[in-house]
Amino acid sequence: MPLLRQEPPARIDSLDDLLGIAMALETEAVRRYAQLAEVMDRRGDAATAATFRTLMAEEGAHVTAVDRWAADLGCTLPGGTPFDWLLPPDIAESWDDLLDRTRLTPYQALSLAVVNEQRAFAFYSHIAAATADPAVRRHAEALAQEELNHAALLRRERRRAYHRGATGTQKPERIASPAALDHLARTLFAAAAAGHAALARQLAAAGDAEGAAVLAAIAAAEAAEAGTVPPAPPADGSRTDGGAADPWMAAAAAVETLAERFADIAAAATDEAVLTRALALQESATRHLVRLSGAHSPPRPSTP
Repeated sequence: MPLLRQEPPARIDSLDDLLGIAMALETEAVRRYAQLAEVMDRRGDAATAATFRTLMAEEGAHVTAVDRWAADLGCTLPGGTPFDWLLPPDIAESWDDLLDRTRLTPYQALSLAVVNEQRAFAFYSHIAAATADPAVRRHAEALAQEELNHAALLRRERRRAYHRGATGTQKPERIASPAALDHLARTLFAAAAAGHAALARQLAAAGDAEGAAVLAAIAAAEAAEAGTVPPAPPADGSRTDGGAADPWMAAAAAVETLAERFADIAAAATDEAVLTRALALQESATRHLVRLSGAHSPPRPSTP
């Protein structure tokens, strides 16, 4: 599954535009890492807060470097945020989802940061591949490499967070090969598909046809990952015995558990192919979580 749901909405053929995008992306990263540092401070995790402040400082240095780079190339960066509309929506949505969680662990925060650095890499790679301007291609490739460097740093920090969080006799889950991981993934996705199909039927019985359709679509996608027959779609007015007190919360919890399982496997991986596959599986589960969040956002209190 690709890291980005959509390619950049316009072909970038000028350095002014590329550097404007880079400035917007780096400025957004500074803001998000500052938010994560504050969250970790409130949770009493000084080590992870310090990591995010280090990243914030590095991204701040990149903002300065982009500005200096623009001056050296004779480009003028506009003020404000005129390039924000070109940035990948996946990045902002996933940051928002992460910061909305009531039980955010350092490991979860670092895992999402890794994925978003990879998304930025994919974004610049799309620009480099599509442009007709050799200078834009060269500089976009350089920016893409910087994002990979950030992802490598974050992976190291994520491993440290994983081992800090391990307690007692808990052992890292190490998978020997991509084939073994795919076998496990099929089992996990099949179970998730069955659970989400049951929750879809519960929503249908409660008269929430739209919500039932969302959960049924997620169940079908999970069944496809598992290589199984998609669960039967829910029927309006169908009866269920019992069920979850809050189907949406149960659906999100199941997806989070799935994403975290793959993230744990990635953190413990010693084989590069297993690591890459585990991250792809985590990304697949994370997309379902973003879809759930978009389909069922809790009402916000009104302000006087």
